[in-house]
Amino acid sequence: MRVYFAPCGIALGHAGRCIPLAKRFVEKGHQVFFSTYGDAVPYVERAGFPVERVPPVQMREKIDGTFDFKRTLAAGPGNIYRFLLQVGAELNLIERFKAEVVISDSRLSTILAARMRNIPSVLLLHQLRLMIPHVKPIGRRIKQRIKSHVEHVGLELFGSLWRLSTFVVVPDFPPPYTIAKANVVPSKQYTKKLRIVGPIISKRPEQLPPRESLREQMGFNHKPVIYAAMSGTIPEKRYISMLLAKIFSRFPKDYTIILSQGIPAIHNQPVKRGPLQIYSWVDDRYALLKSCDLLITRGGHNTVAEAMYYGIPMLVIPTPGHSEHQGIAKSVEQMGLGLVVQQHELSFSKLLDAVTAILGDSSFKKRAEMAARFAAQFDAISSIYRIALRAAGLEFSYYLEESPPRRTPPLRGSHKREFPASPI
Repeated sequence: MRVYFAPCGIALGHAGRCIPLAKRFVEKGHQVFFSTYGDAVPYVERAGFPVERVPPVQMREKIDGTFDFKRTLAAGPGNIYRFLLQVGAELNLIERFKAEVVISDSRLSTILAARMRNIPSVLLLHQLRLMIPHVKPIGRRIKQRIKSHVEHVGLELFGSLWRLSTFVVVPDFPPPYTIAKANVVPSKQYTKKLRIVGPIISKRPEQLPPRESLREQMGFNHKPVIYAAMSGTIPEKRYISMLLAKIFSRFPKDYTIILSQGIPAIHNQPVKRGPLQIYSWVDDRYALLKSCDLLITRGGHNTVAEAMYYGIPMLVIPTPGHSEHQGIAKSVEQMGLGLVVQQHELSFSKLLDAVTAILGDSSFKKRAEMAARFAAQFDAISSIYRIALRAAGLEFSYYLEESPPRRTPPLRGSHKREFPASPI
């Protein structure tokens, strides 16, 4: 089968969860191809997959990573034009690759192109409801009502478009451990197509050596290990990394601190400042994740999911005005898996107090371990693999996955045929 992947190219999170999926398809003998844009293009290339760059749709941001609503709005006409160019590019690439199924991660242009080519498609999406970003709290009730109404209209408007896909797959946990609680609100227009499969993770905790063995290999002693993994766009990651580096370099030597800027680099020797080691990129983040005592994150969906799979407490510093990050940060705090410090509050004392509070309270670790036991029952890659095969008209035994797939009528045209959610 020929599988066409189209992740959103803003930052690396979308491509990051498509790559392990693509590896599964290749392992099973299928052919894969990628189309994306922005930072995701070289990222996919380094993973060894064929990729084509398509016209980008851009979101503007300020120097501190804050979403710049005015500049993004001003770029609206240009983005609409680039979106139409993107649809045209997708139509051409899907035809040229002779795709049999399309897997789109948060990209509407690919869903439209697949529908026009009458190719079945699987949409990966955890932001079912888009939230209007804002930095300052909305105090007036009338403004809150307007915001809520606009978001509801957007939910149904996008719902009418997302439903053009064969299946809508949410890579998030069901309650009570849903990560993007504010965003995982589906439209009634595609509920019959909806599948919640758990977050995608390319390396599970049980695939790694025991924690103590990993800590010994990495040279960690009895000191608590803090792993700060930055995500987002390149400017955003550089800004927050600079802030954290200044603060962490003053931290007591009672800690071992690893700061990953999240910027892929060929030469990746760490810069050491007191208890802090700064890396441009961490190659094996899972080994480091399993070895650490605390994860510091921006609140990216993938990173928070990985911490939950590995049972690691979190300190979230969400991007200002980033509705998804802010919502996920709130979820982490509500689930008792960590604390939140806003970027404008960052200082030496504030960060040290938060770190001390989490590491000094065993209840955070216990709740993180409970979340890990819940997460262990999900295998999103296998679930999505089965859903994609079924969308393309292929069927096989869940218990005998290695058996040759059997052809059934493909789910094309009206896409009204249903099947039960795949077991997880």
